[in-house]
Amino acid sequence: MSAQSKKNIKWVEGLRGITSALVISTHLARALDFPLFWPADEKDGTPRWLQVPYLRIPWQGRLGVPIFAFLTGFVCAAKPLKLAYQQGNHSASLKTVARSAFRRPPRLMLPAVIATLISFVLSILGAYTASNRCDSFWVRFDAPDPVPLGANFRRLFRALLDTWTTTENVYDRHQWAMRPLLIGAFQVYIVLAATIGMRFRYRILVHVLLVAYWLLNTGPLTETFGANLALGTLLAELSQHRPTQNFIAKYQRILSYVIVPILLLIGGYVGSYPHEHEDWAPWSLRLHKFLVDPAGDGSRGSFIVPKGANAGRRASAFMIQCVAVSIFLSPSLQNLLSHRLLLWLGHHSFAVYLTHGTILRTLGMWIVYGISGQPWEDPGKNEDGSPKEPNWLHPKSRGHKMASIVIFTTVTYIAAWAWMKWVDTACARATQWLEKRVFDDDEGTEGGKAGLAEKGYANGGASREHAQPLLNGGEARVPPP
Repeated sequence: MSAQSKKNIKWVEGLRGITSALVISTHLARALDFPLFWPADEKDGTPRWLQVPYLRIPWQGRLGVPIFAFLTGFVCAAKPLKLAYQQGNHSASLKTVARSAFRRPPRLMLPAVIATLISFVLSILGAYTASNRCDSFWVRFDAPDPVPLGANFRRLFRALLDTWTTTENVYDRHQWAMRPLLIGAFQVYIVLAATIGMRFRYRILVHVLLVAYWLLNTGPLTETFGANLALGTLLAELSQHRPTQNFIAKYQRILSYVIVPILLLIGGYVGSYPHEHEDWAPWSLRLHKFLVDPAGDGSRGSFIVPKGANAGRRASAFMIQCVAVSIFLSPSLQNLLSHRLLLWLGHHSFAVYLTHGTILRTLGMWIVYGISGQPWEDPGKNEDGSPKEPNWLHPKSRGHKMASIVIFTTVTYIAAWAWMKWVDTACARATQWLEKRVFDDDEGTEGGKAGLAEKGYANGGASREHAQPLLNGGEARVPPP
C-alpha cells in the first residue's frame, strides 16, 4: 500500500508538469495564432492539422485550470485520508486538515502578491507598450494599460484586493483562478472534517453526490472547479482503499489496454469541442448537435452539457474527468507520468503559472513586434467623440514568431527555476514561521507551554491534567493541605 501511495504522489507531480506545458501552449496560441481555437480558419474551409480533433487539444485551452482543480482535490485529501486509513488516527487526520487549511492561503497569496508587484514595476517602466499596441486583441486585453504613476499605485492596491474578491487582476489576469482554487481547497477540508469519522461506503456516497451536484448545477464554472475538486477527493479516497487497489491489480490488463483507451478516445473527442464557430466544420457541428442541442430545437441539452451550461467548459471538464479516471485505473499511465522530466516540470508548475504571462507580454511580444511599440500614431476620435480604430502593430515575420516561442518558453522555465529556488523558498519559510507561531504544540515543548499559559495554566507541562490553573492575580492555585 505504501508503494502505491508513493506512486500516486509521483503521477500527481507529473500531471502538474504536463499542465504547465498546456498552459504555455494555450496562451501562445491565443497570442500568436488565435484561429487555432476554431475548427477551421473560415466556414467550410480546410482545417489545418492543429485544428482537427485530438491534435487541437493542447492549443485550444480550457484544460489547465480544471486539471489544477482536480489535483487540488486529490492532494488536499491524500494525507488526511492516509492517516485515517493506515493508522486509524482520526485525531491526527483532523489536525493535518487544520494545519493544511492554515498553510493554504499564505502559500497561494504570498507568491501571487510578488508576481503582481513585478508586473506593476514593469508597467511603470513602460514594458507593456508593445503589447498595448499589437494586433492581437487577447494580448491587448491581457496587458495593463498605461496610466499616470499615482493611478498605477491605486490600481495596484485594487488588483491585490480584487484577486481574492472579484478575481480581477489587471497586472496578471491569469491569476483569476487563484480565488476559486483557494475556496475549492477549503471545500475539500470541510468535506474531510465532516466525513472523516464515517464508514467507507458512506464517505464514498458523499463524494459521489458532490460530483453529481456540481455536474447538475449549471452555474458558472461549477464543472471546472466543483466537480473536479470532488472527483479528486473521491479518487484520493479510493487510492487508499485496499479492496479497490486489489481490484485494479487483478484486472490490470483489461483496465489498462481496453477500458482506459476507450475512456481517452471518448474524452479526447468530446474535449476537442471548439472555442467558437463550431458550425465551420462538419465534425464540430455534429459534436455540437450531440452535446448542446440533441433535440434540434434548443429545448434540452445532454447529459454532458445540460441546458444552460457552458458547452466548451463542460466538454473540457468531461475530458479531464475521463483522463483522471484513466490515470487512476492504469498503473502504466502512472509510471509514464512519473518520468523525472515530468516531475521536474511539475515541481516548477506553480512558478510557471505565475511568471509566464508577464514574460509573454514583455519579452515574447518584444521579439514579435519590437520593444518600442513604434511606428505608432494616435488614432484620434470620430466626429461623435468615439475613439477611432488604431492601426495596430503587425508581427515582423513568421520567423520572429517562431523565435519568440522558443525564447519565451526557455526563459519562462529558467524564471520558474529561479522562482522556486529563491521566491517560493522564502514564501515557504515565512509560512512555516507563521505556522509555528500560531499552532499549539501538543508534545510539551515551548510552543505547548505558551499555549497552556495563554489558557490560564501555570506550568504548561507535558500533560494538561497536571497543569495548574492561575488565579486572577497570576498566582498558581495550590490545593490546600
